[in-house]
Amino acid sequence: MEINKLSDEMVNKYKPLVKAIARKYVNSGESPQDLEQIGFLGLLNALQLFNEEKGVKFVTYATWLINGEIRHYIRDKYAIVKIPHWVRDYNKKIDLFVEKYRKKHSKFPTIETISDRFNITEDGIKEILKGRNAVQILSLDKDLRKNEQQNVPLLDKIKSKEYQSFQLPVEDIIHLKNILNTLKKVQKQVIYYLFYQDLTQISVAEKLGLTQRQVSRIKQEAIEEIRKNF
Repeated sequence: MEINKLSDEMVNKYKPLVKAIARKYVNSGESPQDLEQIGFLGLLNALQLFNEEKGVKFVTYATWLINGEIRHYIRDKYAIVKIPHWVRDYNKKIDLFVEKYRKKHSKFPTIETISDRFNITEDGIKEILKGRNAVQILSLDKDLRKNEQQNVPLLDKIKSKEYQSFQLPVEDIIHLKNILNTLKKVQKQVIYYLFYQDLTQISVAEKLGLTQRQVSRIKQEAIEEIRKNF
């Protein structure tokens, strides 16, 4: 199957597929028209990116991308405070890895393969993937809100598969991120500029409209807060 040029005929041919997939998300609160429009983005991507040499049927490939486009749209629109930001970040990274792996190997990776790629135990990967289930339940099936807590990842189950020299294990990184999220906004800004952007206290003071002494004090308060909770 050659797809070198998008045509109305090709799009119309797979329109029923898009409509059928969009109907699966009827309880999302989104209009069918909006879901179909998002689904067509996935179809267009499939038409542009499909490579028959990989040995995967086009319908299988298109279904994967259409579903993914709609799920991402709903997840982004119905972001849930109770699902930590790092869980959504990891799910996005896993999605990218799965897609690249599927393109290269013409099959989907196993949990073990994903575990090796991210150096997180298989149980940890499963916990992270529960985050997308929680988003789906809360945004797609409002009657299941009472089961929300059952789908929130358990932090203590997410651990590094192997500990590596000079690298924090994933459980410590996650814990640190959660602590940083509890800091006041100005404390987060100071920590970010000083330790992520490697700016001087004078530069940070200029960016935030503070004095260097204030920046120094805020930094010390933030570090004490992190030390106390770590």
